[in-house]
Amino acid sequence: MTAFDRWRERARALLANGTPPENASFDGGLFDEAVAPATTPYRIPRALAELLEAAACNADPQRWALMYRVLWRVARGGEHDLLDDPADADVVRLKGMARAVDREVHRMHAFVRFNERAGDVEGDPLYEAWFEPEHDVVRRAAPFFRDRFAGMRWIIATPQGAAAWDRKMLSFTEGPLRKPEGDADSQESLWRTYYASIFNPARMNTDLMRQHMPQRYWKNMPEAAEIARLSRQRVSSDDAAPSPRWAAHVQVDVAEAKDLDACRRCSLWERATQAVPGAGPEQATIMLVGEQPGDEEDLRGKPFVGPAGRVLDRALVEAGLSRDEIYVTNAVKHFKWEPRGKRRLHKTPAQQEIEACHLWLEQEIARVAPRVIVAMGATAAFALTGRKVSIGSSRGASLKHTSGAKLIVTYHPSAVLRGEDRSEQIYDALREDLARAGMG
Repeated sequence: MTAFDRWRERARALLANGTPPENASFDGGLFDEAVAPATTPYRIPRALAELLEAAACNADPQRWALMYRVLWRVARGGEHDLLDDPADADVVRLKGMARAVDREVHRMHAFVRFNERAGDVEGDPLYEAWFEPEHDVVRRAAPFFRDRFAGMRWIIATPQGAAAWDRKMLSFTEGPLRKPEGDADSQESLWRTYYASIFNPARMNTDLMRQHMPQRYWKNMPEAAEIARLSRQRVSSDDAAPSPRWAAHVQVDVAEAKDLDACRRCSLWERATQAVPGAGPEQATIMLVGEQPGDEEDLRGKPFVGPAGRVLDRALVEAGLSRDEIYVTNAVKHFKWEPRGKRRLHKTPAQQEIEACHLWLEQEIARVAPRVIVAMGATAAFALTGRKVSIGSSRGASLKHTSGAKLIVTYHPSAVLRGEDRSEQIYDALREDLARAGMG
């Protein structure tokens, strides 16, 4: 039985006994005191049940009392629509706890690293990982690893407990646990080699990497050990071949990246793992603007690296363009999503969220100064023109951005994935428009 299960059992009994929040103690032993089982059922909205279960994973020691207070107000206090009140202090605090838990789950998905250990007598390897989350999220995060690594045996241990998958069943062990002793193995060496291979000292921004990989995770991530060494390598390279213009741009990029990740101009940051800035050469002649990061982009911190990105890469090649020479970004920098079972599904940004991000997009355009800007999708077109436009009727039109750049409106690559019987037609249009962008 989990801590939430024990709290729920106690809360039901307290409700049945008519114990108001001010008389309900959740200090000390918390669940040690025996309570009579509840005989009166209380029905609460599903949204509240899900919110309570998420908040229970938060590390805040006051969560149990807060959870019971909100539960009491809804179940016994007659405030059935309490969660709809955005100004209620208890609701704001409880939702904040749940959002913090959601963010930690997504960080766990991104920052867990497995090590291969000795297998059984038949040589079947076991993969182990140690992770130190801020909140108790192992149960909420484990299904992701079960689905992603269904074909291997693994265990993820945290200070709060562990999750294990044997290819048939997902099981859990309650904590507290301690990090196992042991030396790094070949799997750790593989991670470090991989990180070094993708790190280009002339272009990678280590300050941005430090920001997207919070330091409290570093000690359990093999590739984190490479950051300092490769940072020194970049400094050495810069000293050997100084470039005042590049040095100035590095300073601007670092400042803007920090400001972007700290942006609170709208509420999308609350459920996102991180802000996703644009990527590409600073003197690119072509800038592609999409809608917003997707699930994979949110976890990896880079634009167009998911399914839509793969469609875009194929279309660029067929259009005779190289992605390495193009700056790619989004109109909205945080992932907006809604839960659908175990998945996070894209949700279209609202107009005020697009407008809140407009500052960052304009800064990118001013810095890169492209000759051609391609608006991929209706959201990008709105962000760049300030008005709603029809993609079909705007394709081929002679448009100008306020910066003076030629503006081309086309379909978003994700429209190819959703187009069903029109997928081929949409893809051909996207490829043609990208080729037109390459012609200037």
